[in-house]
Amino acid sequence: MTKNILRCVSCDEPLGGRFCAACGEKRISADDRTLRHIAGHAIEAATNVNGKIVLTLTTLLRHPGRLTADHLRGRRNPYIPPLQLFFLANLIFFLLHPIIGSNTLTTSLNTHLHYTWHQGIAQALVLPRLEKRALSVEAYAAIFDAASVTQARSLVILVVPVFSLAVVALYGRHRRNYIDHLVFATHFGTFWLLLICGALALTNLSIRLLRVIDVFPSAEQVSLALIGGPLAVMALYLFHATRAVFNRQPAWLTLGK
Repeated sequence: MTKNILRCVSCDEPLGGRFCAACGEKRISADDRTLRHIAGHAIEAATNVNGKIVLTLTTLLRHPGRLTADHLRGRRNPYIPPLQLFFLANLIFFLLHPIIGSNTLTTSLNTHLHYTWHQGIAQALVLPRLEKRALSVEAYAAIFDAASVTQARSLVILVVPVFSLAVVALYGRHRRNYIDHLVFATHFGTFWLLLICGALALTNLSIRLLRVIDVFPSAEQVSLALIGGPLAVMALYLFHATRAVFNRQPAWLTLGK
């Protein structure tokens, strides 16, 4: 008489224990159908994900370059994957953006025409075309500004591949795969977005507190706080990050790059 052989429900291979040796599928038991098991599994999953998020963000912010260095040497399980982390930072940024009410990654038509170094070029490009189309600046600004916000949300991801090309240009002699440079750029892009979030939140809070004591900073002072401070922090972060990942060069060369 032939004995019935238990087979894996996923790959149909013979089962010799609780898990399939071929694909890893677990054999269902009565305990798997209890509320206790489901609750325990949910707690374990949530704790594991939250633990990864905390560890990944802590490592990214406190130890420049370590996240990339660990990824490149194969230590990946404790962390969130680079692309998933970047999308998480995007989500945080665009959730915070309307609350703060700033347009850091977008520039209004009025700003292009009157408050930038390229205002002369912008006026030469825009004004004649509006005159030819019999369209007022105000009417076009409404269209331009709305499109600018929409495009910024989708085009911000281009920061990573563009920055990765700069990394390749500066550190191509290290004979690394392009993906290594892309991972480094992704981690830095994540830091950059989180830094903008922090700078916006801190600046917004500072302005509110100053207004309480009847101090109203000028637009130039606010712009300096939003640009100068983050640029200094980014430069310092990049110096330490590149030293951690591309550690075959002297400090003065890293500083120059």
